[in-house]
Amino acid sequence: MTAQYVTCRVLSGRGNQCTAEAVDAEAELKICSRHLAEAQRLIHAAYSRAVAKVPTPRTR
Repeated sequence: MTAQYVTCRVLSGRGNQCTAEAVDAEAELKICSRHLAEAQRLIHAAYSRAVAKVPTPRTR
């Protein structure tokens, strides 16, 4: 019996699918650890930009 695993669903700009194993086969988003790390970096960068734009509360 061969071991089966779920592959990452991320496509490159040329339309090639990533062939790495998905981190969680049961998750809604099936992505590998490389693409998961990239997504986390992008989310952190966006959050940091959003927090930097929030004005500080004024004191009386």
